[in-house]
Amino acid sequence: MILETERLRLVPLGPEHAVDLWSVYSDPEVARYVGGESLTPESTREQTERWARAWDERGHSQSAVIWRETGELLGRIGLSFWPEWNETELGYALSRAAQGRGIAQEGARAWIDWATTNLADDHLIAVINPHNTPSTRLAERLGFTPDRPETVRDVEVVIHRLTFPR
Repeated sequence: MILETERLRLVPLGPEHAVDLWSVYSDPEVARYVGGESLTPESTREQTERWARAWDERGHSQSAVIWRETGELLGRIGLSFWPEWNETELGYALSRAAQGRGIAQEGARAWIDWATTNLADDHLIAVINPHNTPSTRLAERLGFTPDRPETVRDVEVVIHRLTFPR
């Protein structure tokens, strides 16, 4: 499944994107809230392999964010299922060059529109480190509200929730 917006193509993220995604993750400012030092070229490849399996199993997962004009991979946006909470997260990580241009919001809105129509769930979550102010602001612009604190891999996070208007 490919989602398209005015500026973006959101294509299923798989191992063929691992090198380009590592280029995004290799910037410490990008990586610090999405895995930090645990991100390596190998762990990025493993991530993309898990996401490819999720596409096969669930029919949705993370997408490579492709700038339509140039074909450049800008990062990732998409859905990830958290079995421990039985909830689906909308997540995003973009290169620094792509940040501040409305790209994350544009791609996230495309996924929210898709999820509202196609998921049996009545909501999405966003798992956000409370120090990640830009991500929190984006979640708020998208309609998410803080729901509860959680701990993920020994990091305190805030779960934000967006209930679908059905």
